[in-house]
Amino acid sequence: MRLSHPQKPFHASRSWVIGSALLMIALSCAKPSAAEETKAQSASESSAPAQADSRSSLTGSLSLISDYRFRGISQTWQGAAVQGAVELALPKGFYLGTSLSNVSTNSYGRGQGLEHDIYGGWRGELVPDWLLDAGLLQYRYPGARLGASDGSSKRFDTTELYLGATHGGLSIKWSVALTPYFGLGESTAGSAFATALQPAGSSRGSQYLDLNYQHPLGDLATLGLHGGYTWVRNYSDVSYADWRISLSRAWGPWTASLAYAGTSADARYYSAVNSRGQWRDLARSGWLLGLSAGF
Repeated sequence: MRLSHPQKPFHASRSWVIGSALLMIALSCAKPSAAEETKAQSASESSAPAQADSRSSLTGSLSLISDYRFRGISQTWQGAAVQGAVELALPKGFYLGTSLSNVSTNSYGRGQGLEHDIYGGWRGELVPDWLLDAGLLQYRYPGARLGASDGSSKRFDTTELYLGATHGGLSIKWSVALTPYFGLGESTAGSAFATALQPAGSSRGSQYLDLNYQHPLGDLATLGLHGGYTWVRNYSDVSYADWRISLSRAWGPWTASLAYAGTSADARYYSAVNSRGQWRDLARSGWLLGLSAGF
């Protein structure tokens, strides 16, 4: 959600501190002890689903991206992000995961400039050649608060239920919010976005539809096409579509990507301002670069 008043700026020094911490955490998970293997581990939301297995296995990734976009909206004030993720695949197709990324305090005020996601679910084939995936995902923003009209503050933390299916290079995923959508509600409608909304009730039940297609271009690269739609319950002014076209190339554990992303989101709402009064449209189209390593 985009706050309408200046917040403490996200300084470069803080981003490097968080980035270093993420790197250390992810590297420490790369070769876990037997005790650590019993804990929940992390993976990014865009990770390719793994096939169900009768044994436990651990996978993960480290990523550096030029701009962290969540459903088309920049989470880092259009700055770079360092991300670490691991996932623990359990027997019978169940899994647990968690991931970390820096975010901008210009958007997530009073916080630590960190997003911590925790998820778990099941994936496997119920229909031949179709991989199904269902689970729960919680987005957490430690310390971040959204001002409410009654003088209190609300968390941005959001929990979603998701259901997805993959067939060849095509995948579809539907998510529904079981909590208010990133803090938006009756008491926070005036401060959740850059332009105040009229209070219209809870945003619980907001939904996101995610469509993706991957097509290999021989041995050269993989073409990726994405389309999505965010429907915010009771607040149609901030519902929007997003899209992305990308090229990626993998060699060994490394993957490099180049993408161009855009949205139909209204800049009157999806903008943020820093403490110096500088505004930025977080939904505008732009190029994205990424480099990741899997382990």
